[in-house]
Amino acid sequence: MKIITILTGDRMIWKGVIIEESLFDKSILNIVKIVKTRKTTLEKESERGTLTFLYFELNDKRKDEFVNKALLVIKDRFYLHLCRDERMVVVYKNKEFDFSSNELNKLNQARDYGLSVGILREQMLFEELIKNPYG
Repeated sequence: MKIITILTGDRMIWKGVIIEESLFDKSILNIVKIVKTRKTTLEKESERGTLTFLYFELNDKRKDEFVNKALLVIKDRFYLHLCRDERMVVVYKNKEFDFSSNELNKLNQARDYGLSVGILREQMLFEELIKNPYG
């Protein structure tokens, strides 16, 4: 008898957040399923105005396609993130970080890079986002 294991629930689904105004090319949104939107300002940067936060889900099969496109279409001084099973991928313009919740060195490298391109520390609470991707 052959036993087949089927993964159910959200184990094969990545969850994350994109700021719509952070994108040069919004066609990347066709790859994801938007599950919620929220308009708000960034922590300590209200002068940037109200931004649209898009909470999304992404099938594992399209993750690489999404990340590769995101590297090219995200603007400077922004990042997007996606998480699944205690794993996180943080995408900046032309730079990607992939780490698990117990790889604090890699997590800190991702944050340090964000600081180097002008993102505020308060906007990169990766330890919290990896547990709750929607913040």
